[in-house]
Amino acid sequence: MATFLIEEHNNIYKMNQAMLVMAQQGEWDNFVTMAERYIITLRAVLEQAPDTLSSDEKEQFYNLLITLQSNEEEINRALEGRMTLLKKEMSSLHQSKKGNKAYLAQVISPFR
Repeated sequence: MATFLIEEHNNIYKMNQAMLVMAQQGEWDNFVTMAERYIITLRAVLEQAPDTLSSDEKEQFYNLLITLQSNEEEINRALEGRMTLLKKEMSSLHQSKKGNKAYLAQVISPFR
């Protein structure tokens, strides 16, 4: 396999690992920034994969893709947990807003 492709595969693997750690640790701002670069880099790597890989190279590439997919599944679970938390917080904010609005309506109405 060309040295360029090996470097690109290592790069995409390192990005994937970094994103997994960020998701596990809740570093969402850094995760979003990395995710954008990861998607662009992954797409480029997949588009550049030559059709003329040897059997050994195909197996290495296949194993890389399996690892990336496994990590992405774990990342998705972390993202689902984050989305659940954000939904709860949004619901709480909405309830607080309704309560504040009702309170203000009672406080202001005697002065009208």
